[in-house]
Amino acid sequence: MGRQKRWALGLLAAMLTLTMYGCSGGSKGTSPAGPGASGNEPASEGGKKEKVSLNFIRWSNGPALDAEEKDKVKRFNDSHPDIQVNMTLLPWDETFKKIELSLASGTPVDLFYWDVPAYAYYKKGLMANLQPYFDRDLDMSDYDGKLFEPFKFDGQNMYVAPENYQTLVLYYNKDLFDKAHVAYPTADWNWDDFLNAARKLTVKQGDKTVQFGTTMSLGAWWGWMALSQEQGGSLTDNIHDPQKLTFDTPQTRNALQFLQDLIYKEHVAPDAAQANALGGDFMTGKIAMYVGGDWDLGTLKDTKNLHWDMAPMPKWDGKRVVPYWMGGYAMTSKTKHPEEAWQFIKWTMTDNQETLAKQQSWIPVSKSALEKAKLPEWAPKGYEEARFAWKKDAVIGDIYQLNWREAQDKVISPIDDQIFANKISVEEGLKQMEQQVNEILAKP
Repeated sequence: MGRQKRWALGLLAAMLTLTMYGCSGGSKGTSPAGPGASGNEPASEGGKKEKVSLNFIRWSNGPALDAEEKDKVKRFNDSHPDIQVNMTLLPWDETFKKIELSLASGTPVDLFYWDVPAYAYYKKGLMANLQPYFDRDLDMSDYDGKLFEPFKFDGQNMYVAPENYQTLVLYYNKDLFDKAHVAYPTADWNWDDFLNAARKLTVKQGDKTVQFGTTMSLGAWWGWMALSQEQGGSLTDNIHDPQKLTFDTPQTRNALQFLQDLIYKEHVAPDAAQANALGGDFMTGKIAMYVGGDWDLGTLKDTKNLHWDMAPMPKWDGKRVVPYWMGGYAMTSKTKHPEEAWQFIKWTMTDNQETLAKQQSWIPVSKSALEKAKLPEWAPKGYEEARFAWKKDAVIGDIYQLNWREAQDKVISPIDDQIFANKISVEEGLKQMEQQVNEILAKP
C-alpha cells in the first residue's frame, strides 16, 4: 500500500499568489503571504512572469495508471501557464535512491510521491510542513480528517497531502460459486462463513486439487494484523516511531494460525508449489475468492470470460477491521519554489478530485467529488459497499519508523514465508519476529 519541504515567498510572490489562488477552485479562496514567506519568487522580465519548472519524481504503477498520472500532470500544466511540472517515472526500488541523491545535490527535487521509505526524509527535516498551507487554503469539511491523522508525523502537522485511498476487498468468482451452489459472500460474512464456503469450493481430482476455495493473499503483515485487530490485537499503540512492537499475542497467533490452516489443515488454499502449478492466481478461474487490494480492479475490469463480484472483508466475531493506505504528494524542504509546488499539491486535492473519482482507479479523498461520481458501467455487484463503506472500520496499514522497512525485509517477510511453507510453527515464528524486529527498531 505508500507514501516535503518549506516554502518562502517575498511580497511580490505573495501578490502573484493572490492571483493564482483566485483562479483555483476547491479552496477557501484566501491567500495570505505563504507560510514562512521569504524570497524565491519567480523571476520576471518586463512585467512578464517567468515560468517556474518543478521536478517531480514518482514510481511507475504500470501502463494504465502511469497514463493517468501523465494526463494529470499535463492537465495541471495546461491549466497553470506559469508552472511546468516535469515528472520522472521510475521503478519503485529506484525512486527513493533517486530522490535521496537529488536532495544531496545542488538541484533538489521539488515534489515526490509518498511512500514509507520517505519517512527518513521527514526525520532528517527534508520534508516541508504542509499544515500552514492546509490551514490557509483547504476546506477540511470536504475530507475525512481523522483518516489523514497518520500523515501527522509529529502529531500535529501534515507532511503529506493525501490524494487517494486504497483498501482491501473480497473478490469472488460467480461462476464457481454458482457451479457449487454456494451463496455469494455478503457484508455479514464472518471468517467461519469464508472458510465453510472455501471448503465447498475446493475441488479435487484424485489426489490433485484442481480448484481452490481461496488463496494466501493475506500473508503480508498488514493482512494478518487486520485479523488480529478484529480480535482486539495490536502491534503498537502508536504507529509513529514505535521503539517496540508486540507480535506474540493470542490474537495474532489466532490470526496467523487461521491463515496457515487454510493451506495445511483445511487444504482450501494452495501452498507455493500448488500455486505455481495452477499457473497463476484468481485470473486463472481456478481460485473461487480472495481478499485483495482495490487496486486490482484496474486489471479485473478488463478481464474477459471471468465473472466476478465484490464484497467487504469478512468479520471476526462480529468485528471488521479494514486496512487502508493513502497515496499523496510531498514537497521537499529544499525546493526553491514552494508556492508553485503547493499549487500542484493543492490542485491534486481539490480541482482534480472529480476527475480522479470518474477514473475509478483510486478512491478520491474529497467527499464531494466522490458523491458526484457515477458508478462505472463495469462496476460489479458489491462495488459501492466494498470499496466505499470501509471508513468506519478503517485502520492504517502502515508504521512509520526509520528501521521499519529493514525489519520487514529482513525479519517479517522471511518468517512469514517460513510459516506459510509450514517450516516453522506460528508460535515460534511470532516469538522470533518479536525479538528480531525489536532489535532492529532499537538501532539508532
